[in-house]
Amino acid sequence: MQTDNPQADSNPYLEQEVMSASPIRLRWMLIQRAEELCGLVKQLWQDEQQPQGDGWLLRIREILGELLEGVKDQANPASKPISDFYVFLLQYLGTIERSRDMEKLIVLEELLHIENETWQLVLQKSMADINSNAQEPWSIPNVERPAASDNTAKIAPVDYFPTEFSGDFSLEV
Repeated sequence: MQTDNPQADSNPYLEQEVMSASPIRLRWMLIQRAEELCGLVKQLWQDEQQPQGDGWLLRIREILGELLEGVKDQANPASKPISDFYVFLLQYLGTIERSRDMEKLIVLEELLHIENETWQLVLQKSMADINSNAQEPWSIPNVERPAASDNTAKIAPVDYFPTEFSGDFSLEV
């Protein structure tokens, strides 16, 4: 992992994964990356490389901002508490940036870990829902049966994922 330049962490496989991921998976990936970066900052601070750690704190701030921007459905009762949580994390990150307080950084990492686990469960449930609602391709209107008779592939209903999700998501750092 590159530790000197937060903008140089590029991975073509990861880029493809991001481009093809569902909105739920994107959110989970971003949270997971922010948690990982907290660990990196912690290590850099322990190695007395504060300027490099501070650069990664900026990337964590960008990720939290992207997560906050993605909470737009005001009709969803979960939107307010989720957005409030991300606002809190951004404010807390501000105190960490100003103080370079290792204990607060550890608390942020723990909060992101809980958020990571939560969204991993949401992702698993969404995948289970897709699998339980899957239909044979030929039972969906306007889709012909495949030529191969042993094809037992399942596909998810087209309308399962939301068509809108805000933000230009990138895990590049």
